[in-house]
Amino acid sequence: MKKNPFLISDYISPDLFCNRNTETKKIISAVDNGRNLTLLSIRRLGKTALIKHVFYKLKNRKQTRLLYIDIISTQNIDDFIKLFSNAILADEKENANFLKKIQSLISGIRGKLVFDELTGMPEIEINYNSKDEREQSLDKIFRYLAAQKEKYIIAFNEFQQITEYPQKNIEAILRTHIQHQHKDQFIFSGSNKHLLFSIFSDYGRPFYQSSDLMELQRLNTDEYARFIVNLFNKSNRKIDIKQVKKYIEYYDNHTFYVQYFFNRLFEMGSINIIEDDFEKCRINIIKEKEYIFYSYRNLLTQGQFSLLKSIAKEKQLSKPNAKEFLHKYNLTASTVNRMLKSLLDKEMIYYEDNVYKVYDVFLSKWLEKY
Repeated sequence: MKKNPFLISDYISPDLFCNRNTETKKIISAVDNGRNLTLLSIRRLGKTALIKHVFYKLKNRKQTRLLYIDIISTQNIDDFIKLFSNAILADEKENANFLKKIQSLISGIRGKLVFDELTGMPEIEINYNSKDEREQSLDKIFRYLAAQKEKYIIAFNEFQQITEYPQKNIEAILRTHIQHQHKDQFIFSGSNKHLLFSIFSDYGRPFYQSSDLMELQRLNTDEYARFIVNLFNKSNRKIDIKQVKKYIEYYDNHTFYVQYFFNRLFEMGSINIIEDDFEKCRINIIKEKEYIFYSYRNLLTQGQFSLLKSIAKEKQLSKPNAKEFLHKYNLTASTVNRMLKSLLDKEMIYYEDNVYKVYDVFLSKWLEKY
């Protein structure tokens, strides 16, 4: 194995993907049995890779089409329609009846076919002037999918983004269309757990109980360690599994940060990896990112930065108003709750299992020693 096997973005194959067998089976079972599914987790825990792993497992199924659509960049329903349409366009481009089918879609959504100047790939360009035009276009897209003989499995990543759209009743409009797609199934995912959970579990909201909910957990330390050791061994490199476990837990079993660390450790090129290599790699990462971490002092108020540092030093915070915590870090109860909300809004921290943690694990480790 010549290339670095520790991926920090996207998905390539099952060989470079650790476990998630239970989660994979659960998602496939849901879509096979006519149920939509919502996947929740904090950022960078592996939602996208899991969905693409599921798609890898399903890609050779007959009469099945797979669409993955990340809507985090969309700001309104026009952006959503364009992204949705272009995903269909990209999926259809190998079809023998490509032009005929796409012409039908484009005419229905009042769009036109253009070509990207850099890639040369076809894209759909749209421009709407009224609410009716937008709703008619959405209706046409779903009718187009319903008219195809294949079953579509459509994954919308960062689905909570629809709550930011300025147009009203977007949830109700999408729910109306989705509930009538009888042969197609939907996977919704997102990193704003609270907001996404509310969409699907709050009584009175359009998507209430319309989807199974599955929260993605951290990978088991032992399984993750065996996976990592195996990848090093495939490259004829020796590594101590005890040290691997130590650093998986040091980085809180948070997939991205563990993957990044071992990507850098692999990059160092040692054939027989010793404890000093682990420590050198850890220090190098922190030093390289230190200039970014210092900049947070200017982005946050002094109180917010002090609270962020306190949470990092505690590793996790369960009782922010406890006298012992407030006295230890010279904080006041009157301001802590307000600063916690601000740090949550800025996604500097997150709340999980009744504790607060710093989102960026590398930042947290730097703040511990700050």
